Amino acid sequence: MENKYTKLFFIALFISVFMLQTECYAHTSQETKFPAIRWECLNLSQAQQARINMLDLNWQKTRESFTAQIMQDKQKLRYLLSNPFALDAEIKSVQQRILINQQKLRNYAMENFLRKRNVLTLLQRKKLHEMLSN
Repeated sequence: MENKYTKLFFIALFISVFMLQTECYAHTSQETKFPAIRWECLNLSQAQQARINMLDLNWQKTRESFTAQIMQDKQKLRYLLSNPFALDAEIKSVQQRILINQQKLRNYAMENFLRKRNVLTLLQRKKLHEMLSN
C-alpha cells in the first residue's frame, strides 16, 4: 500500500515540476503573435525588475500612441478609398503614414526587447534563450 502511494506521490511531483517549468517558457501572445516572455521566471533582482517595469511602462505608452494613430489613419484610409472624389496622392500619403508608423512600432518593440535583455546577466540571458527556443 505504501509503495503505491509513494509512486503516486512521485508521479504527482514530476507532473507539478514539469508544469511549473513549462509555465516559464515563452508562449505566443494572442495580441502580438510573438513569444510572450515571462520575465519573472528569470529570477530578477529588485533593480532588474524595476528597470524592466519601467521599460514596460514606456512601451505601453508608446504602443498606445502609435496604435491610436495607426487606427485613426486606417479609418481615414477606408473613408478615402470609398470616396470617389479622394485624390490619389492623399490616399497614398495616408497609406504611407500607416506603413511608416507600423514599422516604427516594430522597431521600437525590438529596441525595447534589447534594452530588457541588456538588463540581464549572462546566466539569465541563457535562460531567456532556452525560454524562446522551446
